[in-house]
Amino acid sequence: MPRTPKNIPHDHWKLAMTRGIGPIEGRNLLEAFGGATQVLAASVAELAEVLRRGADEVRRNMDAVNVARELEEMDRESVCGMLPGDDDWPELLKTATPEPLALWVRGAFQEADRFSVAVVGSRICTAYGMEQADRFAGWLAEQGFTIVSGGARGIDAAAHRSALRHHGRTVVVLAGGVGRAYPPEHAPLFDSVVAAGGVLCSEFPTYHPSEGGLFPRRNRIISALSLGTLLIEARLNSGALITGRLAAESHGREVMAVPGRVDSPSSEGCHRAIREGWAALVTNVADVSQQLRSSSMLVAGAMAAQARVGAGVGIGVDVGIGAEAGADLLHEVKPTSGVLKLTPAMELVLQAARSMRSIDYDVLSQKTNLGIAEVMAAVTRLELSGIRLRNNG
Repeated sequence: MPRTPKNIPHDHWKLAMTRGIGPIEGRNLLEAFGGATQVLAASVAELAEVLRRGADEVRRNMDAVNVARELEEMDRESVCGMLPGDDDWPELLKTATPEPLALWVRGAFQEADRFSVAVVGSRICTAYGMEQADRFAGWLAEQGFTIVSGGARGIDAAAHRSALRHHGRTVVVLAGGVGRAYPPEHAPLFDSVVAAGGVLCSEFPTYHPSEGGLFPRRNRIISALSLGTLLIEARLNSGALITGRLAAESHGREVMAVPGRVDSPSSEGCHRAIREGWAALVTNVADVSQQLRSSSMLVAGAMAAQARVGAGVGIGVDVGIGAEAGADLLHEVKPTSGVLKLTPAMELVLQAARSMRSIDYDVLSQKTNLGIAEVMAAVTRLELSGIRLRNNG
């Protein structure tokens, strides 16, 4: 569970709160001085050797930080904290460039959140965009994927609401403090996310305003937390397009884009991403499953968390199709094992696969009475969990 205010280390929190010290500067200072306490004790001259510029201002900002007041505000808003290295620090977030110094959170991340897909797009969207955000996010949530987005008006909010409506998990990443809803009218939505077991998070103090320059930092967290990013009505030079770029270029993740009208400015960014080749065109949920399965980087990123589990299902375990080993493994990954919680669709697919010499989606669909899209999603989640339904045909 995240740290309650009384369990947060004072010095690290003070460093994370200091204006002028972003995640890059913070990492450099921690490495140079050996810890937050040593950084706070450094002179202006010593800080200047690492920061190169602005050391005077950083020193003043550091001295002005009131950690006690911040912890009181966190307690008032039921906000907790997380630090890199904590047991529940999201595994995929370690790939953020750079990794946050800390997170302020309402709610708590779960192991299931390593199966996350970002759904992002324009604030000023069309009815078509809202429909597609609802369609894709709802289906992904139903299949057990956590929906990650930025809580903004338009596509983001539609994705969060669809995840909630389909009884799925969703994570909201804010560009300001989690105690100050932005946009203000989304305060009830954010409360609903937390009440449903989801997460509201930020790398900024509780009441920090959502300043324009902070959104790119927010976008890198959305990208890093997700196995793939789905763009819906992303305009040229939009924040959503930045999130997609970060996913493709900085985090090695799969990027997908839903096409729109060829004359719609709302979809110009999606069309450019498809044309330039760094986003795959998707028109239905089966396309999304196929794209998520196509990148080994996704499997590696998702599996890092599984490695911590220890006994039970291991990384890269092959299910011998038709072999007795398959029956043993099926028993081993039952929800009661505490290792991997299977959805009903995953159980049906795994059971059906034992009697097949090769994986055929049409045959699996017939055997399980599931739609092709549901079968593909189940196979995707099984393989991301380290259970490879290998093809022996």
